[in-house]
This record gives sequence, structure tokens and C-alpha cells, in this order.
Amino acid sequence: MRTGGVLRGVDTNEGDVSFAHQALLYRSKDEFLACTLPLVRDGLECGDPVRLVTTERNTGWLRAALGAQARQVAFCDNSEWDANPAGALAALCRTVQAAISGGHRLRMIQEPSWTARTGQDSREWFRHESLVNVALASANATFMCAYDTRIVELDVMANVARTHPQLVRNGGPQASPTYTDPGVFNAECNRSPLPELPPPTLWLRFRQLDQLATLRTFVTSYATQAGAAAGSVSKFVQAVDEVATNAVEHGGGSAVLQVWTGPHTLVCEVSDTGAGLRDPLAGYLPPERFAAGGHGLWLARQFSDLVELHSAPTGTIVRLHLTLS
Repeated sequence: MRTGGVLRGVDTNEGDVSFAHQALLYRSKDEFLACTLPLVRDGLECGDPVRLVTTERNTGWLRAALGAQARQVAFCDNSEWDANPAGALAALCRTVQAAISGGHRLRMIQEPSWTARTGQDSREWFRHESLVNVALASANATFMCAYDTRIVELDVMANVARTHPQLVRNGGPQASPTYTDPGVFNAECNRSPLPELPPPTLWLRFRQLDQLATLRTFVTSYATQAGAAAGSVSKFVQAVDEVATNAVEHGGGSAVLQVWTGPHTLVCEVSDTGAGLRDPLAGYLPPERFAAGGHGLWLARQFSDLVELHSAPTGTIVRLHLTLS
């Protein structure tokens, strides 16, 4: 499977700017405030927007420490950036674009809640943190992602260091010694095998684009019977259709659709025998608005609750998840 097109992040058109993506590693209230307050106060002094998206506990710490200045800070709900990795990245890009208009620099402190998760979606959130560095490379912004090292697991912290160019410890930023280029990081993720699943409930082999109408009917009927919300079925079917179209056009001319259902999730997997993805970032960043191609995987990720991917020279597997009501 292959997608084309030019990938695009946030373009500020403000000349030379420097995006800073930092991971704050803290173990106490004092450490947290010692590193976050200077960033907040510097933004307020410059008249720039400051957004805080953190835990209720940490919000209380910051409000108390800022006093009257807290009224100048936007304390935001984390839900918009916590639904799924692809949606979170798109929402983040929109937020940054709006905040930095007019030459302002955005200061944002966020406490990722996904670190408490395990299994299939944790890898996609690691991808998200890596992709932020590409999507916002030209953004006039500083992001500080806060991680309480008393709670976050060691394997998570290892990937935090690989996806954030700067680590903030002992009051100041320093280059992360294990930071990994997003293209390299995502290529590693693509090569990693997906979790094993039991035998599928249903499967369908397709070879031609004119068979995709049958595939769409097949997925629509099955998702509806499985209990998916009516409003989400059409988008999910479009997501599966986009991936299936890519498989036929770029994945060797034929592919297999497999379907699983669980108590709360419907999973559709499209596998092909093509030469694999040439671009490890394919479909993770929005394509150019008027590009002829490159929209398939991007749309699939927007219209699914989670998309997992494995790609190798022997073929690509795309696994799409839909939460059942």
C-alpha cells in the first residue's frame, strides 16, 4: 500500500520561528511549579497566549501559585486532545494556528492522560508525540508535556525521551540524548508486528475497485448489526473504503478484509501483498489541500477511533477500530 501527496503541518508565514517540544519530568509539586511557572509568566509578560491542559491537581497548584495572574491563562479541557491520536493531532494543529495568528507565541503545558493506557493504542500515542515535531515544526510555540515520573511506567518514559527533543529536569531544558527523528521512529513502529487476534468473525477477498461497493455494503451491514451508532457507521465505512482502495491501487491489486467484534469494539483489517509504504509518515499529517492524492490514510484515521498499521516489503496491514455504543 502506498500513499502520495505533500504532507503539511502548521505554516505560520511569520519568518524564522522556533518550535520547542519539551518533556517535563517531575516528582513533586515543587519540581512541577519550578519548571512551569517561568514558562507561564514569560508568556504573560510578552502578552502571548498561555494554555494549560493538565490534571485537576496540577491546575490547583498553578492557580494558587499564579494568584490574580491565573485570570490571564486559558485553563483548557483535555477531552479534545484525548479522543484518539489522529484526532488529537488535527485538533492541536487547529488550536496552534488560531493561537499564534498575528505573530504571537503560544505557551502550552499539557499533562498527557494516555500514559495510563496499555496495549494497542499506546504505540499510536507514542507516534502522536513524535509527529508533533513534524506537524508543528514551523509553529511559533513552546509545548511542555508534563510527566509525573512517580506514576508513569519506565517503558513509557523511554519513548517520551525518544519523541521529545528536549527534557526539562532540575529546572532547565536539555537536549534529549535518545531523541529519534520522526521518520525513523515511525518506520520502526511500522515494522513492529500487530497484536495477535483470534480467528476473524468474517472475511472477504477483493481484487477490483468495482468490488468495493460490495465491501461497503458488507461493512455497513455488519457494523449496524454489531450495535455501532448510526452516525459513526457511515464515516467508518468510508475509512475502510479508503484503505481498501489504496490496497487495490497500490498494494498488489488484491487484498483481504477481516472483521472481528468484541464487547465494545468492531475491528476491520485490510491486508495486501504490495511492497509496503515508502513514506513512514504517510497519512499521519494532513496532505496539501489541493493535492491529487495522499488523502486516503489521513481520512481513515480521522474517521476511525484507532488505526494500527504494520508495513513491510511483503505487504501492509491496516487495522481500523470502531467503538460500539
